Amino acid sequence: SEECKCIADLTVTKKLCNELLTLIRQMYYAERSMLIIGLIDVISSMKQNLVKFIVLAENVTHLMEPLDFLTRLTKLAETKEIPYIYICKKEQLGQACCIPTGISVIAIKIGTSYFSEKLKDIEDTIMSMMPRKSLTL
Repeated sequence: SEECKCIADLTVTKKLCNELLTLIRQMYYAERSMLIIGLIDVISSMKQNLVKFIVLAENVTHLMEPLDFLTRLTKLAETKEIPYIYICKKEQLGQACCIPTGISVIAIKIGTSYFSEKLKDIEDTIMSMMPRKSLTL
């Protein structure tokens, strides 16, 4: 079977979840331009090769069917070799960005950031969780 380097293990530690939520919250207040929030903006940014990695809520729902949403987003991420990870409930992801309705997906932009070192650490952690072979969904 083919190797796939873009899908992180679906089981994420509580520590990593908290680190990511804290980082997203800090970036929201200090460097909001480095965050891409919401399905349409994330997909558009992925097509433009602007995305470093993607954070998905575990309980993803959208106006489209949830499976269609996941399939469209994850297929594009795999094609573009963009790592993605499921971390928490969409309400928690929304709280990190002061959005009470919740957020299904956030992407971190490629570029220089005040948080570059922390982003690199988290990206390395996500990459270390990648399976060696492609997953069958």
